[in-house]
Amino acid sequence: MNMQTFENNEIQTNSTSVIASAVFAVEAIKAEQAQEKQMKSKQLLDRLFPLENGSHSDVTEYVIDLRHVLAFFKDGSHSGLKHPKHFVAFTAEKEQPHSILFRDGNGSHMEVIFGRQKGTGSVEYIEIDDIQMETCTTFPQADASSAMRHWISLVKGDKKGKPNACTEDKEYTAKNGDDYRLDCCYTI
Repeated sequence: MNMQTFENNEIQTNSTSVIASAVFAVEAIKAEQAQEKQMKSKQLLDRLFPLENGSHSDVTEYVIDLRHVLAFFKDGSHSGLKHPKHFVAFTAEKEQPHSILFRDGNGSHMEVIFGRQKGTGSVEYIEIDDIQMETCTTFPQADASSAMRHWISLVKGDKKGKPNACTEDKEYTAKNGDDYRLDCCYTI
C-alpha cells in the first residue's frame, strides 16, 4: 500500500467515528456556556481538519493564501492544514474570510463561520460564530436520485444546546477563484 492510499484510508476511517463523538461533544454544551462551546468547536476542527502545526484553539486569524488556508498564531507564526485538499471555498475577502468551507474525505461539507473581532487593540483568539455541517437526504426516482441538503448548526442551537437545522442555497468563492455553489436540492 503506498503512502497516499494509506493516508486517504486513514482519513476516511478516522473521520467516521471521530465525527460522531466530536459533534456530540459540541452539541451537549448548553447555549449559555459560550466559552466551553468555543473550546469544543475548535477541538472538533482539530480532529476533523487538523493544522500541520498547532491547534485551531490558538488561532488569531485565518487567511486564504493562493489556494490554501493559513492559520496565524499570537506569536506571529502560521500553519496550513495537515491535509490541504480539505479546504474548498470561502466567503468574503481572502485577507479576512467570513467563513471557510471544508470537505471531508467522504465528500461532506462543513462551514466554519467566524465571529467579529472585538477590536480591543490586542491580538485575540478568533471566535467561531457557528459551524454548519452538511447532511443529505436522498429521494430515489425512476431516472436518477435527487437529494436535499440540510445544514445542521452545531454552535448556534436552542437554549438546551440542541442543534438547529435548515435548508438553504449557499454560495462561496472556490479556492481557485471560481464560484462554488451548494444548492438545497440537487441530483446525484
